[in-house]
Formats: sequence, C-alpha cells, structure tokens
Amino acid sequence: MTDTVTVDVAQGTLRGRKTSSKSGGTYYSFQGIPYAKPPTGPLRFKVAEPPEPWVGVRDALQEAGKCTQFNVFMNQYEGIEDCLYLNVYSPKLPGSGSEKPLPVMVWIHGGGFVFGCGNTDIHGPDYLVDAGVIVVTFNYRLGILGFLCLNDPAAPGNVGLKDQVAALRWVQKNIAKFGGDPNNVTIFGASAGGGSVHFHMLSPMSKGLFSRAIAQNGAAVNPWAIQKHPREMAFRVAEKLGYTGKHPKELVEFLQGINDMILVKTATEHGFSEEEKDGMLALAFTPALEVEAEGVERFLPASPMELLEEGRYHDVPYMTGVTEKEGFVAFLFNDLNNPEMVEKLEKILARIVLAEIRLPKNYKKTDEVVRKVRQFYLNNKPITKDTLPGYIDLHSDLIFNEGIHTTVKKMAQLAKAPVYLYKFTYEGQLNIIKKLLQVNFPGSGHGDEGGYIFNPEVLNTEVPPDSKDALTRARMVKLWTNFAKTGNPTPEADPLLPNAWQPYTAVNPCYLQIGEELTMEKHLFKERIKFWEELYRNL
Repeated sequence: MTDTVTVDVAQGTLRGRKTSSKSGGTYYSFQGIPYAKPPTGPLRFKVAEPPEPWVGVRDALQEAGKCTQFNVFMNQYEGIEDCLYLNVYSPKLPGSGSEKPLPVMVWIHGGGFVFGCGNTDIHGPDYLVDAGVIVVTFNYRLGILGFLCLNDPAAPGNVGLKDQVAALRWVQKNIAKFGGDPNNVTIFGASAGGGSVHFHMLSPMSKGLFSRAIAQNGAAVNPWAIQKHPREMAFRVAEKLGYTGKHPKELVEFLQGINDMILVKTATEHGFSEEEKDGMLALAFTPALEVEAEGVERFLPASPMELLEEGRYHDVPYMTGVTEKEGFVAFLFNDLNNPEMVEKLEKILARIVLAEIRLPKNYKKTDEVVRKVRQFYLNNKPITKDTLPGYIDLHSDLIFNEGIHTTVKKMAQLAKAPVYLYKFTYEGQLNIIKKLLQVNFPGSGHGDEGGYIFNPEVLNTEVPPDSKDALTRARMVKLWTNFAKTGNPTPEADPLLPNAWQPYTAVNPCYLQIGEELTMEKHLFKERIKFWEELYRNL
C-alpha cells in the first residue's frame, strides 16, 4: 500500500504514508521528522535547539540514521551525528468530525546510553497501534556525544537526556495534528530507556510532559545509570586525542573539531581506566549529576536516590518491572560460555562487586562486603560453569533488581500515584534479547518482554495465532495500552486478563508475574532482596 498523506506541524508540512500493520490493520506512518537542529559543529555537546522550519512538503517516508555509536550487538561503529529525528505511527488521523484524541505512547530506546535507536528493526509499532494508541519513537545522542559532562557551563552534561526532553516537547506541541492527546502521554522504555523514564520522573525539566510512565528493566538508582568520574573521563579521552590542557572550554572546542566516529571510538576504548573496566557494565559516558551553572537548565539537580527519598518526583501512575534473569545481559560484555572468561570473572569478582555497590565514602570493610556476597550467591565457591547461575543472579540483583525494588518500595511509602510492579518469566520465540545474544541458560533475560510488545523485524519470527507466544503478546499489549489509556493496566474485567493487577503498596508489596499464566505474587525475589536490604542497613 503506497497511499501518501500530509500533516501540518509547527515547522511545515510532512508527507507520510498509509501502511499495513503486521496484524492486518492499517495505520499512518511518519518517519524521520526533525525534532531539533542537527547537533553538529558548534552545537556538539550543546542542548538541542528547536528545528528549523521548511518550505513546501517534507517527505517523512523513511527512518533517519542512528546516532553515532558502538553497536555492541554488531560489534561495529556506525551512525551519524545528524540524528535527532523521531517517528510517529497513528491508527487514524484527525478528520472533519469530533473524534476523541488518542492516547500517546513515547518509546525511549535502551542500549546503556551508548548504543541503540528507535527504528522498526527492534521497535515495530504494529501491535500497539492496532490497540488504539499513537506510538512515537526517536533517537537521542549517545556516549560521549550525549553525555560529556565537565561540571562547567561549557559542557554541563546530560544533553542526551535533554534531547529526550526536546522530543517530548515536540510531542506536546505537535501530536494533536496526528490525532493524539497531548494531555495523555505515556513515556515507556527498557534498560537505559527504563532508566531514562525514571530520570524523567525525577527531573524538573520533564514536568508536565507526560501523564504516565513505564520503566522496564531499569531505574535511575541502578549503578550503571550515573557516571562516577565524568570530568576525569573527558580529559582522559581528550588527552588520548592530543589535548593536554586543563581548561573545560578549550577541551570542548578541541573535541568539537574531532570527527564524530573517531571521538566515539576513542571514548569507547579509552574512557575508562583499566581498573574501571572491571565494572559489570563498563559503560563510559552515561548520565551525570549537574552542578549549579548560571543560565543552564539542569536536568538532574541532585542524585536520583536523594530525589527519590525526598519525594521530589512527578505524581503520575508508574509501572516498572524485571525479568526472571536480568543478569543475562552480562553476555553482551562477557562470553559466559567461555571457560577462560568465567575464570577471569572469578579473579576480579571483588572489583566487580565494589565497582557497582553503593558504599559510604571511604568505607573500610570492603573485604567483609565481598565475603558476604560470595557466601550468599556462590556458597563460598569460585565462579565456574556450575556456579554460574549464582553469578547471573548476583548480576541481576546488583545491577537491576535491588535498585528497581528500592524505587517502588520508597514510592509506595510516600503513597502518591499508584505503582505497579511485574516480573516477566515467560520463555518463547519472541524473547528478543535472549535470542539475539544466543543465551542457552533457562529463564527470561534482560529486556526479553520487549519482543511481546513490539514487532521486532530483526527476529523474523512468525508465531501461530493460537500459540502461547501469541497469547502472551496479546496480554502484554493489552496491559501496556490499558495503562497508557487509563493509568490502570486492568481497569475492567477482561477474559484475556483474568486477574486484576493490584498496585504495589507498603502493606501489600505485590507484583504481577507474567508467565504462561498471569498471577499476583508477593515479595519480589524475597530472600535475595532481603539480603541486600540487610547488607545496606548494616553498612
């Protein structure tokens, strides 16, 4: 189907197309829409500026290129710096009647803040759009280009997250033209996208830009979500490229003259010191705390934990959750099928734990902490093929589960808007990350639920309509879009969703287990979470 349609937005007229969905319906697709000026030349490392208007009709018929990055899945450098574009997929466009505007779901892609994109190879919108919502996906700056932070007005940091704000502001201004309701916007994302969603919950810059939030497999309080030494990393990279000075403004001007691919490659390979590379997720150039800078709008004025504990977050319904084996993401960075790699992990286990755990400043009893962790997860045995499941559970809890659980627990104590927690345990043909990483261990892995929400073209997998995979996908899409429409994933009785999803509260710490069946359970990873709560309580 090649029917084209036009829509007028603030900058001019866009030409999109009417297209067929995977499930037999139709929707309207507008791709490659600029939501900011190209962040190149003197705009590199700067906050995104509004896009320029255009004359005539602009084609919005194909996706834009990925932002410059090291693609961990493909083990290659790719992308372009002119990448601040978004895509809009709508089940219907406004007509002459008084149709009710549609709920909007804005997806924030994952990839550790260093790779990924919003394209349909992973994030095909078909099933969500068929459920009656508008889907928006977009790219934002990654790695050093998105998260260089010098704690100085020359580079205050977090322009990648501020790109996300710019995209959300564009949605507020323009989504009604596509049939969407700017007063009913749900932000959702997975992994670093889930962390981003949580950051927006905490950021004063994001106030009023969304009315619900879904953070899958990530929280702003997870250890990988905040840079520990951003200024040191920036100067280390600059020195590797030939800058030997000490002035932030000079450093920024120097780096603005470096080819974007060379810059990203150098930052990826040399951003961390050798010791820092031992962290479980060695991701250079991620979000950072922003110091006071006159005339600069700050995205993150305090630490995520401080903002969370003080209740300084937006009072909107919040859904979050994890998979059964989040720790499978370790396969992205280490070949856990390789005995030599497993042996290396054993040698650096202490450094791995201490790199990611939240310890008080100048804490002295680190040996005791590592001993307790080793005893609990490995029964005091070395990491081998036999004890690898324990290591994966450690990775799951330290990197994801503990922080996500802490988030919902603290939000429940403050009892603002409802909080919904899930654990995804289903294993099937659409467990996307597990399939891409070729993980042979049992269990659902980090980000696997995404294959049941989107239509991931990269899997090239058809599932029979009467299969458990198709049933799980139908349930997931219904839960997610119900939440986007109403703020409640199970607002009414539904044969597809036999159990009401109860909110997590201080007196009822429950979660929905999404497996072959949907069941309400209590106390997520009870004994493992208890271990971390006691450990932190006694530090």
